Amino acid sequence: MNDKIRAITYGGILSAVILLATWVIKFPIPGGYGYINFGDGAIFAAAVVLGPFAAICAAIGSVFADLLAGFPQYMIPTLIIKGLMGLIAGVVLRRRKSLAWPGQLLLFALCEIIMVGGYFVAEILLYGIAAALGTLIFNTLQGLAGIATGLAIVPFARRIKI
Repeated sequence: MNDKIRAITYGGILSAVILLATWVIKFPIPGGYGYINFGDGAIFAAAVVLGPFAAICAAIGSVFADLLAGFPQYMIPTLIIKGLMGLIAGVVLRRRKSLAWPGQLLLFALCEIIMVGGYFVAEILLYGIAAALGTLIFNTLQGLAGIATGLAIVPFARRIKI
């Protein structure tokens, strides 16, 4: 099969996996602050498989998860934040194919700092500083879940060849 066709096919499948890992497998946060999910781990797995192209999958899958979960106000920030996470993780993991777990931990932590900071800014714009401060702990917990999930599934994703 042509490599471009295979990459596009994997991209579509991984966009769906990111959507499902974000929207279906979730744990609601009390008080209506969203939910903890495994979507970021799926983004990191997509980054191993697709490199920088994972940015598109991360953005598409995550945006549709926001739409289906009833959070359309987050679709634009999510497009930017999750796309950036997929891009950064994809570039680094493509360049460093044998990046050991301490390096992966740092990479995933950087991506999750971008996520927490990005949503903090978005929530300031949407709801004000007080509300944004109230969500920091929950977004940080989401980031920790993403790091843990990424560290757990990336070794398996490395076995997928394009």
